[in-house]
Amino acid sequence: MNATADLKLMGVALVNGQPLTCADCGNTFSHEIHKQGPFETSPAWVCCMSCGAGGESQAVTNGLVDAVLAGWAARRKSADRDLFTAEWRGTVLAGELYPTLDVYQAQGAAKAVKQGATPEVKRWWRSKKKQAKARVKGAARSVTGRAKKEAGNAVNSAKAAALTAAWTMQTGGAGPTTSTRPKPRRCRVKGCRKGMVTIRTRFHSTSGKTQTVKVPCGMCHRAGGGQ
Repeated sequence: MNATADLKLMGVALVNGQPLTCADCGNTFSHEIHKQGPFETSPAWVCCMSCGAGGESQAVTNGLVDAVLAGWAARRKSADRDLFTAEWRGTVLAGELYPTLDVYQAQGAAKAVKQGATPEVKRWWRSKKKQAKARVKGAARSVTGRAKKEAGNAVNSAKAAALTAAWTMQTGGAGPTTSTRPKPRRCRVKGCRKGMVTIRTRFHSTSGKTQTVKVPCGMCHRAGGGQ
């Protein structure tokens, strides 16, 4: 016997107009039917979904189960409730199959999902395209800005080089006109002016009398130097 049920019935199933009933608990709702044995005439195994008991059914055979499955294969594209009526060698089984998901139903569900999702997918792609275009425009503006800045720097450098060349031609490379010599320091000797100190003395006088004369500063030794 197969572990997986060949038929799952819901509601009341009728065999030649009589409800299919569990011999143990009397349940007439929801049964599972398993084919067993190698022959079409072999009795199928009917399991009660209420109490779990099961047993062979002389009325429901492997051939009758195959007839139900063949009818289901012919109408499996149908929607809604899966009601069936099958006959095999004078025995009629009628009822309703438990809802199952087969390849046809899966294709239908996928198609429905695709149809419902298509607008969302289109909106998602449009947003992605807008973002990509915005990034490209931003990158282009950034490149253009950098190019303008670099061009401006190149122009300024060229102007500076031209001015330097013109100055060199005019002055012969004389360089700047401002002196780079350090500013002379002021002598700290009182009365020293440009390296000379004014004193009153008679030793340096030619007449022997006290006179005002200028003598070289002994500190800075800059006779005639400027401050």
